Amino acid sequence: MSQGGGKPARGWIIVNLGLVLAVMFTAVSIIGASHECRQAYARLQALQSDQWNMQEQWGKLLLEQSTWAAHHRVEQLARRELDMRLPKATELNVVAP
Repeated sequence: MSQGGGKPARGWIIVNLGLVLAVMFTAVSIIGASHECRQAYARLQALQSDQWNMQEQWGKLLLEQSTWAAHHRVEQLARRELDMRLPKATELNVVAP
């Protein structure tokens, strides 16, 4: 392993340097991967928040639609604004096919 003067062999220095570089590369890769993971998780949370807000808004819109389309409301508007009424029995004509 060592040559005459107690110095490590040149081959071991290259191997150790290669291992240090591999460890450094792995560390940088792990840092990059964990950073991407944090960014993706933050994006996921933002999208889930948007989804929650949209679901809440959709529920409010459905409630508003059901309110505006309620049968009694449509009937009141038809009577008041369009002066509509139910026809009398004598005004009905039955058409046979």
